[in-house]
Formats: sequence, C-alpha cells, structure tokens
Amino acid sequence: MPEIENPAPGSAAQIEPELLTKAEAAQLLGVSIRSIDNMMRQRRISFVKLTAKMVRFPRREILQHIREHLTVHAHGSEGGNV
Repeated sequence: MPEIENPAPGSAAQIEPELLTKAEAAQLLGVSIRSIDNMMRQRRISFVKLTAKMVRFPRREILQHIREHLTVHAHGSEGGNV
C-alpha cells in the first residue's frame, strides 16, 4: 500500500480554512481585533455568527474586502527617477 505524504507547511498543497477566526481576519487585513469589532458593527465586513459569542469570517469575503479597499502608495521622490 503506498504511503500518503502530508504537504509541507507553507506549500501550495496545504489547505487553508474557508472560515477565519477574528484574529486571523485581523491579521489578514492588517488591523487590530478592535478594528474588526468596529467593522462588524458597521457592517463593513461579512461574518457568520455560529453562537452568541463565536463568529467566523469567510476568507473569500475578507480577500474581496482587501481588493476593494486596498490603496497602494508609492514611496520616493516626486518627479524624480525611481
């Protein structure tokens, strides 16, 4: 019987969860957990309420939020050669 190998951590074959914890969503967005709470209250991000105290965030929705709200700023001298 062939032996099944587990994918190495960080490899493309590693499966990522579809639902993120509050801490994972905050890390992905680069904000604090308190900011996540504010975004939830303002209905700026999608979430799933599993119990009265447990919420999860769809990874796809968080990534979509990043695409829609990410602003890239160039650093360097203005008008100069980069």
